[in-house]
Parts: sequence; structure tokens; C-alpha cells
Amino acid sequence: MRGLLLTIFAVFWAFILLLTGRFLALLVNANRDSDLIDGLYDLSQFWVEPFFNILGLGNKAVEDTGGVFEPASLVAFIVFLIIGALIWVILSGAAVARFRHA
Repeated sequence: MRGLLLTIFAVFWAFILLLTGRFLALLVNANRDSDLIDGLYDLSQFWVEPFFNILGLGNKAVEDTGGVFEPASLVAFIVFLIIGALIWVILSGAAVARFRHA
């Protein structure tokens, strides 16, 4: 059971890392012709899409890098980070409770 819970947490952590990669790639204007960057955008699109146009925030150009500041990626990152932290607390609490009763 603990292995399943840790796997679920690892999946959420992967989403967080994926969204961080998307945010940074857009910010520094990573080469969209790269298969890695294209795959990153494709995989993260589903997780970022619900946050587009949230609170009326739109993408802003970054003049120094030629990149784009995408608020949806940042908001998605924060939301999934909080969800991941809650899962971690639950998993930690379950682990502590199990060892107390053992």
C-alpha cells in the first residue's frame, strides 16, 4: 500500500517538474524545433490549459531573452506544488501513524 501511495506522489512530482520545465523553456525562448522542447510543450499543455486566462492574465514578452512569461504555467506550477505538498503530508502522516502502532 505504501508503495502505491509513493508512486502517486512521484507522479504529482513529475507534473510539477514538467510545468517548471515548460515555464523556464518559454521564459528563455528555448528552440521550438527541438524534439525535446516540442515534447515538453505537448506533454504540459494538458496540465496548463485549465489555467489559461485565469484572472485575466495574459502572456507577456520578455525583451532580454525573446521569451514569453506565461502566467498559466506559473499558476499551474503553484497549484500542483500545493497538491503535491498535501499528498506528502498525508503520506508522511500515514507513515508516522503506522510506525506508532507497530
